[in-house]
Amino acid sequence: MPALASDTVLMYHFPRATTIPSPSPFALKLETYLRMADIKYKSDLSGKLSKKGKIPWIVINGEVVNDTSFIIQHLNKKFNIDLNKHLSSKEKAIAYSYTKTMEESTFWATVTYGRFAENFSWFLSELGVPKILFPAARLTLRRRILKSMWGHGIGRHSPENIRKLGEADLKAFSDFLGDKPFFMGDQPSLIDATMFGFIAELIWFMPPDHWTTKVVKEDYKNLVSYCEKMRTKYWPDWNDNLKNGNKPTKF
Repeated sequence: MPALASDTVLMYHFPRATTIPSPSPFALKLETYLRMADIKYKSDLSGKLSKKGKIPWIVINGEVVNDTSFIIQHLNKKFNIDLNKHLSSKEKAIAYSYTKTMEESTFWATVTYGRFAENFSWFLSELGVPKILFPAARLTLRRRILKSMWGHGIGRHSPENIRKLGEADLKAFSDFLGDKPFFMGDQPSLIDATMFGFIAELIWFMPPDHWTTKVVKEDYKNLVSYCEKMRTKYWPDWNDNLKNGNKPTKF
């Protein structure tokens, strides 16, 4: 990749997916944040992992930064950005709590469990992995993720109880959002990068008959409308960032 202009972020993440710009909710969160903050960036879609074995990660002015939370903190400080400046201290605390719930609880019970425990073959197919490699992926990637789920604690529950945990989180998000245009009110804030990045995965990059997609579509329609609104506002080029130029599904 050619040298980048000063203060341009080089973001490393996975290749584009057929129905969503990234199969990683953390990558979609970060890329949405970059757009919300109007930070210049370029994408490296090679899937190259950082030295910590993680994606996404960035390089800016020769400096490597890992983990979406630390990346956002770093960029906020560098560019003097605060997407939460209109929020009160109490509102910031609430937003932080919901963000952590999404990343530390909902993510495991919905996206991770749904893809790696329940629909792994579908997930590999959507990523374009040749079927001949499926057995090896089950023995390596899937086994490692399931081990992580066990260590997290979510993997120790029955499928029924994992679903209950995921549904409870989604209900809480829907109830809190209500009829507000954004999670904290009339103006977008940092929490919206996270909520959009993760809920969009359930809407546009899960099997259409999976319980997470059906629950959101049928019971929490305000979450769907919210994601449509965020996509329109910050991703006018959404279709251009899909693998094979596929168009997104609307509910």
